[in-house]
Amino acid sequence: MKKNDEKNTHGFLSNLIFMIREQWNFEKKGVIIPFIRIPSDIAVALLGVLLTKVVLDAITKSIPAYEFLEQIGLLTILLMILSYVSYYTEQNIYMNSVKIWNLHFYLKKDWKIVDMDYPLFASPAGKTKIMKSHQALNRNIYVNMVSFYPHFVELVKNLFGLFSFCAVLVFLNPIIILLLILSYVIHGLVVLYIEKWEHKTKDERAIIDRKLDYAVHCTSDSSVAKDIRLYNMKSWINTIAQIFLNEKLSWQNKIASKHFLQSLLETLLIFLRNFGAYIYLIWKVMKGEMTIGDFALYFGVITGFGQWLEQIIQRLRKLSTANHKVDDYRYLMDTEDMMRRNKGALLPRLDEPIEIVLENVSFKYVGNDDFILEKINLKIHKGERLAIVGSNGAGKTTLVNLICGLIEPVSGRILLNGTNINEFNRDEYYALITAVFQKVCLLPASIAKNIALRCDNEIDWGRLCESAEDAGIKGKIESLPDGFNTNLVPSVTENGVAFSGGENQKLLLARALYKDAPLLILDEPTAALDPIAENEMYLKYDDLTKNKTSIYISHRLSSTQFCDRIIYLDNKKIVETGTHDELMTLGGKYRQVYDVQSQYYRSDEEEKAV
Repeated sequence: MKKNDEKNTHGFLSNLIFMIREQWNFEKKGVIIPFIRIPSDIAVALLGVLLTKVVLDAITKSIPAYEFLEQIGLLTILLMILSYVSYYTEQNIYMNSVKIWNLHFYLKKDWKIVDMDYPLFASPAGKTKIMKSHQALNRNIYVNMVSFYPHFVELVKNLFGLFSFCAVLVFLNPIIILLLILSYVIHGLVVLYIEKWEHKTKDERAIIDRKLDYAVHCTSDSSVAKDIRLYNMKSWINTIAQIFLNEKLSWQNKIASKHFLQSLLETLLIFLRNFGAYIYLIWKVMKGEMTIGDFALYFGVITGFGQWLEQIIQRLRKLSTANHKVDDYRYLMDTEDMMRRNKGALLPRLDEPIEIVLENVSFKYVGNDDFILEKINLKIHKGERLAIVGSNGAGKTTLVNLICGLIEPVSGRILLNGTNINEFNRDEYYALITAVFQKVCLLPASIAKNIALRCDNEIDWGRLCESAEDAGIKGKIESLPDGFNTNLVPSVTENGVAFSGGENQKLLLARALYKDAPLLILDEPTAALDPIAENEMYLKYDDLTKNKTSIYISHRLSSTQFCDRIIYLDNKKIVETGTHDELMTLGGKYRQVYDVQSQYYRSDEEEKAV
């Protein structure tokens, strides 16, 4: 398969081998037991029509009662045994499908999503792949990708059942077989055409689903609940959601209309088949060429033949859908990371500060013609405390993401201690960086686990307490009844607590300090703090950043004065650089923004003095 060529499928055989291999690795009996169902179900179907013939022949021929009971008894016992085998295998297939769905495919998919390269994860193509992989496992095991192997086994069973009933119908009239097959082929072609059309339009429908999911998510996300109410956004969000919903309903109506026409054709073909079979068999009985028992047998076989064909068409349709879903799942799983995941360059010592150099670095997002950053040249010295400031949208966070290796430059290169960061193993490189971003990421687990990101038996409790102390959150934690063992995210965990915005930021700072990497990045670390608490926090940074290279993003320019150097981003470039005093003397953009911000602080102080 060509990389990222999603117009071509992996192929049915390839998907079959993939699903059998996944099932075999997960639970071997899940591959074997479904095939026990094939002979048992076929035998049950044959015995069902044979039993009717035996009863009718016994009545018309007046055979002895003991012989009749013997025949009926043996057939009934055999039918009961085979029916139990069929039921047992059906239940086993169901339970195994539930297990492999939840414990294998879902976990592998989620792990792939959290482990894939960030640029791929954040790209439009990546988001589409992720959405389609979610849809491949959504709903239930009868319609999602997990149904592929059970549907395949059922298709094999239906084919063998069809052949066995064909062998009986040959003795009646081979032409009947051809007529029955022709009617089902017509129906099957229509069904496959509709399935192909649905798959062809899947990407368009996935985009609409993603928009609708986002609109619905906005109304239930606790982080925006206050905004929705204060800005009376409910009607506006509902209007947007209704537009997306109308688009979704329009597609659903198109799909439903095609399936309605397919059902209409199916009904017409069933009527013609059954009516023709009745006429032909009645004619044979009236000519004396067939007994009543034979009539019942052949009509049952004709009906059963039609049912096998109908089930084959249904299985082909369901298997086609499942095949496309397996494709969607595999497109995500086959996505290759572009960053180095094998052995890379030797990492520098983790207990020494590092040097970062950006040489002519430019960046723009895929599908966007406008650059976010252009020809950035910057050297961050070992142990330096650098502040990155600028207006909203100036590219501050993008610059940090580039340094973190989360995204890659369109041109130029980034060096760490003289080595291009692309030459490091991706995951090893991340070990050099500890960062606190604006968005709070808390797990439904204890405070200790949220800071250390380790199991209890792996936590260095002395280091944990020290990190919490340095971040200014230890006192709050120890005031809780369960201390560091208190759970967070109360909506999920039992007896959980919720911290304020400022406390969450301190908690994330403690997490960063616990990791103790040589490069510390803080993206608006004090955004949720008041000016006094912010000042107290920055007074600690002299101790927190010892023997580290540190980068700070801040909108509050008063908080950058403790840094060794400040760069001001504007119009995609670094337009000013220097210490706080140097930039104030320069009288450029930094000075203008600082004066605007400081006047509000001065006004507050004057009001307090009055």
